[in-house]
Formats: sequence, structure tokens, C-alpha cells
Amino acid sequence: MADQVTPNEVLEAFLEAVQKGEGVALVTVTKNELSGEPPLGAKMAVWEDGKRLGSLNPDLEEDIVQDALESIKGQKSLSVVYPRTTSRTLRTRRTSPFEVYIEVVQPPTLLVVGAGHIGGFVARLGKMVGFQVAVLDDRPAFANEDRLPDADEIIAEEFDKALDEYPIDENTYVVIVTRGHKQDELSLRHVINSPAAYVGMIGSHRRASAVLRMVYESGVSLESIAKVRSPIGLDIGAETPEEIAVSIIAEILMTRLGGSGMPMAKKDPITQRLAEQVERQVE
Repeated sequence: MADQVTPNEVLEAFLEAVQKGEGVALVTVTKNELSGEPPLGAKMAVWEDGKRLGSLNPDLEEDIVQDALESIKGQKSLSVVYPRTTSRTLRTRRTSPFEVYIEVVQPPTLLVVGAGHIGGFVARLGKMVGFQVAVLDDRPAFANEDRLPDADEIIAEEFDKALDEYPIDENTYVVIVTRGHKQDELSLRHVINSPAAYVGMIGSHRRASAVLRMVYESGVSLESIAKVRSPIGLDIGAETPEEIAVSIIAEILMTRLGGSGMPMAKKDPITQRLAEQVERQVE
């Protein structure tokens, strides 16, 4: 791609790609004792399909791109010195003339527990908005590629065993949408004290209250119970599985991005003043 771009333009493209969940790395020059360009701070973005934005040292660029692709594949940020180390030429960060930092941002993980109709639509929408999607169900007839073509990972195991082994961290968003309250309760017990950024469980107010009460009575703290979003999703009047999935993903995005959940029109002062004027005229 074009090399006449500024570091800020490359950074903006990188951040936009990360937001979309694309596989991308940001390469920044941190040392250059070679003659000529690029200066310190020069940047290049590299996508997992080999596409790139910006340009660095032309003699080293293909090696840099290859290292960026390896970083994307391994989901690991690292500093790399050039020319590359060989058995005949030992170079260290102190003696190497050129160094870059390759930054890879791990996309957030959406763990969908339950592969029924709602779980399938949640997985599809989650992938569309940039999540790495994993779907778990104890029924192989539901947890398979034919029914879940958008999932990055499909786990067909018992809920308790799979959740005990799944690496939930602060970048994980858990959606519990199993086929029944027993499976909901079992799954919730295994994730409620995890460091997940979001834990939501489907169910009516009555069903959700019953499950949360049973979990509380088993010894889970009120602080942990209060973190669970149940009933799950934003109130948009959803009824169909597709609509419910939209409400769930909307709440997750609100949590992740720091939104308020308010209608945009109500956040705009001009629109709000016009609406108030209309209301006064009607009265």
C-alpha cells in the first residue's frame, strides 16, 4: 500500500482494525542507526493477509512483515532487532543497528455457553462486531461447524468440565444461554468468580431470580452475584431469537465501550430541546 502516510494515520488504521477484530500488527521503529530513513517512531501496520499500510526500511521490510505475521499468528507482541540473528552473526539489542516493536492486540473473546437458536445468533453477531467467538454445548448435535459457521472455536463437552478448563480472563465476555435453568445454574457457578469482563445469563425475571438465589445460598458472595447481568440484554422489546441476540450484543458492547444505553437523540442537546418544544406545544 501507499508509503506516504503519517504515523498517526497508520495508528488510526490499526486501532480501527483492532476494533473490527481484524488480525493486525502495528510495527514501530524504536532504534535506527542506519543511514537515512525511517526516523524513530515511524510506523507500519501489517494485516494477517499480508496487506500493509506505511513503509519502513526497504532492505528489511520483507523480514519485518514476516515477523509481524508471525506475531499475529502467535498473538504476541515483541521487540525484534535487525539484521536478523544468524549462527555466524550474533547481534544483540545493544549492538544491532535497527529495532522495531511489533504490537499485537488480542481481540476480546465472546464465550457463548449454549448452542441453541439464541446462542447461534449471538455467536454470529459477536463475530460481526469483532469478537473471537467460542461456543460451548454438551450436545454435539448442536455444537458443530454446520450450525455454528461463524464460531472460531466450538467445544462439545460437559459444561462443568469445559468451563473449568477454559481460560477466562479480563478480556472475556460470557453469555449463558443454555437450554434450561439447571444448565444455567451449573454454568454460572463455574464462571461467576472468574475475572471475566462480563457475565450475562438468560431467563425471565422469575427464573433469573431463582437461579441467582440458589447460587447465593451455595456460598457465593452478594458482590459476585451483583456482577451478573440477568435477565441478560438491553430492554428493546426483543421477542425472537434474533432480536434477543441483538439485545445481548448491544449490552455487551455498551459494557465494553463505555456507552450509556441511552437513545442517541436524547444525548444530543439540540434534538432534546426541539423535542421539549414540541411537547410544550402539544400540551
